[in-house]
Amino acid sequence: MPVQEIVREIVIPAGVAGPDPLVMDVRCYAVAQPGGIVVIDTGMPDAESGIAEAVEALGGSFGDVRDIILTHLHMDHVGSLFAIAEQAPMAAIYAGGPDSPDIRAPRRVQGLGEGDYVQDLQIFATPGHTPGHVSVFHEGSGTLFIGDAAVSAEGGVERSPEAFTSDAARAEESLERIAALEPERMLFAHGAEIASPVQSLARLLGGPYGS
Repeated sequence: MPVQEIVREIVIPAGVAGPDPLVMDVRCYAVAQPGGIVVIDTGMPDAESGIAEAVEALGGSFGDVRDIILTHLHMDHVGSLFAIAEQAPMAAIYAGGPDSPDIRAPRRVQGLGEGDYVQDLQIFATPGHTPGHVSVFHEGSGTLFIGDAAVSAEGGVERSPEAFTSDAARAEESLERIAALEPERMLFAHGAEIASPVQSLARLLGGPYGS
């Protein structure tokens, strides 16, 4: 399955997620699908040009984008939604049901639930980071777009920062579901792809939150 990654770097000021500034990357994805290109998350408000380049690398243009899936409602995932949606008028917009009413968009955001499909991409409800957080699974390639259900750092899987997590207990349950799914690949919204992600996640589970 052809996938193009868009990466931007942001700095979170001191005091928001801890005493020191936090430098982190934000990743969103353009995915080739049988019925047209799917954009998974739209990044920060300056991500439009990077997403355009990723779509072009798949051999298309914004006119070929048919679906936009938002893993959740945080600004670093919906920041370029208006810009992308307005240039991709044929694209339906989706987000997890509990998050969808709170996402501002130029047209209706359709709610997604467990087991729904967008083309060949299956939706898994992975709440905790936000109430409506979803992950997106392509069974044929074993690829899971994990959103902020977890992050990668220093070659391993880590929990998302507790400061940005609405319900730590539900987030832990979602990680256990992801581990049981055993995806071959995990593509993160924060952090690069790693080798053996399921084994790394299994090592993480059971430790204290924030470890």
